[in-house]
Order: sequence, then C-alpha cells, then structure tokens
Amino acid sequence: MSSLLRYGRYVRFPLICCAFGLAAVFASHGGLSPAGLQATWITLVLLALEISLSFDNAVVNARVLEQLTPGQQRFFLSWGLVIPVFGVRFLGPLLLVSLAGGIGLGEALDAALHHPEHYHELLELAEPRILAFGGMFLLMVFLRYFLDEAKTLHWVGVLEQRLSRAGRVPSLEVALALLILMVVAWALPATLRSDVLFAGLIGLVLQILSTSLADYFGGEEAAVGRLAAQSGFASLVYLELLDASFSLDGTIGAFAITTDLGLILTGLGLGALFIRSLTVMLSREKALDHLIYLEHGAHYAIGALGLLMLTGVVIGRWGWHVPEWLSGLIGVVLLLLALGDSLRHQRRQA
Repeated sequence: MSSLLRYGRYVRFPLICCAFGLAAVFASHGGLSPAGLQATWITLVLLALEISLSFDNAVVNARVLEQLTPGQQRFFLSWGLVIPVFGVRFLGPLLLVSLAGGIGLGEALDAALHHPEHYHELLELAEPRILAFGGMFLLMVFLRYFLDEAKTLHWVGVLEQRLSRAGRVPSLEVALALLILMVVAWALPATLRSDVLFAGLIGLVLQILSTSLADYFGGEEAAVGRLAAQSGFASLVYLELLDASFSLDGTIGAFAITTDLGLILTGLGLGALFIRSLTVMLSREKALDHLIYLEHGAHYAIGALGLLMLTGVVIGRWGWHVPEWLSGLIGVVLLLLALGDSLRHQRRQA
C-alpha cells in the first residue's frame, strides 16, 4: 500500500488535468449529444496514442533527468511541457507544412485554424520529410547506444555482444545510418529524393552534434548534468530534441484520427503530461538502477520506431501508412519483455 501511495503521487496531477481536460471537451462540444461524446472519445484515443508511442521516451529521458536537481526537474515537468505541446506538435508541423507546401507561415497557420482538411492535405505533403528527419534521429540514438565497445551490460547477449564489439570501428553508426538513408532515398521518385535526403541528414547531424558536445564535456549524461547545473535551459533543449523526434509520427497520426486542432492539442498535451510525470518518477525513484534491462528495451523500441518511420517514407509513395497502433504496440511489448526480465533478474539476485 505504501508503494502504491508513493508512486501514485506522481500521477495525481496528470489525472486531475485529464479530468478537467476531458470535462472541458465534453462540455464545449455539446455534453451528452453525439458530438460531445464523440469528441470526448477522440480525445481519450489521442491521449492513449501519445502515451503508447512515448513511453520509451520517458525511460530514456529518466536517465538524463537523474543528473538534474529537483527544481530543474520541476522546470522540465512544467515549462518543458509548453515546448512539446505547442512547439513540437503545433509549430513544428506548421513550419514543415510551410516549407513543403511552398506557402507562407501565415497561410499555413490560417489553414490549421480555419481549414483543417486543407491543413491535413498539406501535412501529408510534408510527411516524407518529417518522417525522414525523425526516423534518422531515432535510428542514430539506437545505433549509438548498442554500438559501444564500453558497454558491458547486455540484455540480448548474443546480439548485443556482437554490436558492442562492432562499436570498435570508428563512426560505424554514422555509416550504417547513411547507408539506410540512401536505400530509402533510392526507393523514392526523383522529385522527392533530394528533400528526403536533406531532412534525414538534418536529423543525423543534430544527433551527431549533441553527441559531440556531450563527448567534449566528458560523457553525454555527465555533460547534460553539468550544463543543467548552470542552466536548466541546457537540459531542456537536449530533452526536447529527443521528444521532438518521438512526437512527429504521433502528430501525423493524430490528424488521421481527427482534423480538430483543439482536440489534437488537448489529447496529445494530456498524454505528454503523463509521460513527463512518469519520467520524473523513474528518475527520482532510481527505478532504472533496479530494472536493469528497461533501458535496453526502450532503445530497441526507439530503433523499431525509427525504422518504421523510414519505412513509412517508402510506402507512402503508394498511399500506404504505418499505423500508429503498430508503433505503440511494438514499443509496449519490448518494454514489457525488458521489465519482466529485469524483475526476474532481481529475484535471482535476492
């Protein structure tokens, strides 16, 4: 009972916000009318979509968040929520829609607010670039974690030991990521090839840049911790960059569920609040020190999501789409398997 109370305090605030948010949607869309019930249900679906797609993000961010002070953690939980909800999930696609559609930012904003169907069409036009950017960033996160010769803790020993030994080859993760990007671009029409290559390279360069900066300070996690000790803004930028790559696929999928921008921001925003609370819980309770394979499962889920996003770039030319439920399901299954093995390891140690 005491454990439930201890862990429950982390989700108390998100639950209250969800209750108020769903009540506001219910009341503003007609209450018990069919429109009100449908809007409330759609918001719940979007909330579940965000949580399932971003759960592995919470595990990875928790390891970085352990380096921060409680005050900086609260800053990440509160003000850090503004950027993923309004920046990544609203302004980010807006900017990409503007660039891909060859229209002004004001016109894209007008379409988002007053012509959601047209905005959805523009978003679909920008989708290959968005997926290429996010897919390459996440793929680099996955490759960098496993292609590490200093890594000694292995979950899937046969595979991870080989990957760790392969990490002795300098910049192998960059070469593999570029090879995959070239294969994806080769499968696309010539008119789209250069845009996808450019977007993918931006994702790759941003990951290399953050890694190089971390190495300069003596290790990624230690670097983030020392920077955050001077300014919470430094850690916020690092964490939000990873969050951006996770959320891009979910944002596109949300418009496939509904074109109501208010419902999208409400559902995804409430889901992001849950994920942030979970991140803080994992960090403060030092859960990753006991659940030793959970971080492995999260990175496998990251790699799967990155590959699915790049696959979506290729199959999108035929009008196909990787369903968001598949991405979420793969991530949840991998994390549950890692959690189960971590608990079994704990029992063996005991």
